Amino acid sequence: MMSDSGLLQPAKAEVAEESIQEESEQLLRSDLPVGSSMERARQPVYGQGIVVSLIAAAFLLVLAILAVREQETVTGIPATETTGPLFWGLAILFTAAIAIGAQFSEHSATRAAAALGHPREPREYPTAWIVPVVGMAGTILLVATLHNTAMFVLGPMLGFFSVGGSLLARDLIDDATDSTYRTASAVHTVVIHIVAFVSLSAVYLNKMSLWIGVPLVAIFSFLLILESLERGSAPLRTRAGYAALGAYLMALVMVFLNWWQTFGYTGGGVLLVCFYIVAGVLLAHTQRGVVRMKDLIEFAVVGAIAMAILIVTM
Repeated sequence: MMSDSGLLQPAKAEVAEESIQEESEQLLRSDLPVGSSMERARQPVYGQGIVVSLIAAAFLLVLAILAVREQETVTGIPATETTGPLFWGLAILFTAAIAIGAQFSEHSATRAAAALGHPREPREYPTAWIVPVVGMAGTILLVATLHNTAMFVLGPMLGFFSVGGSLLARDLIDDATDSTYRTASAVHTVVIHIVAFVSLSAVYLNKMSLWIGVPLVAIFSFLLILESLERGSAPLRTRAGYAALGAYLMALVMVFLNWWQTFGYTGGGVLLVCFYIVAGVLLAHTQRGVVRMKDLIEFAVVGAIAMAILIVTM
């Protein structure tokens, strides 16, 4: 007859094996650096971002085709010469869909990080939609303005970059360590400024009346500055106040720039330089509570050089 100790040995072995497995999983979640464990979730999460970016590119290709096929009429505003209610109705629907997709993609990334034991700091309000929406709006306006076959390629490319680049930049910021934060911030800054150039240039190219152009510049600037200030530690109310101040300054720039007869992309470049200075000063103040003389010199020198190049090449 077999003893009780003989019966218990297999059970003890199974318990010991489960204990070792649980300890291994805990070690994987807690002792490995954030970057190594996050790689397990990056592929499906990035896949969602790429899907949303591809959908944005497809939407913009549809709009580019519509802008070329419609009959041209003289309206005084290039963006409305070959576009009608169907174009702008689809544009609003497409932009709203991309905003939802971008927010869902970031939500999935946050859940994946939490599942691996590296929860991200919660945001007061969802803001992942900001750059994709501004990028879509600016690109759609550019597609409507130029309404040529070149936009069959350029439009989808800009849409893909605006959505995919912004989601990637935010993901890098959220998962950055002390050694990678500078690189993540640089990517975030580049994406925001490219989207700013596209959107602001699209407005200036149309030479709209001040009643339309100034609010558009203010809205685009407010949203992009608000996204830029995500890297600061100030609460949302403070960041929104700073973004409103930046939008007001950019609106003033647009008022004076509207009287300057120059090429469209030169005007867009001037708006970009002003955006770089305004957003940079506000971000520096948000991050450190004070704007250092070093920061002011940097913004002044870079701004002066860029402005001089734009004036010479106009």
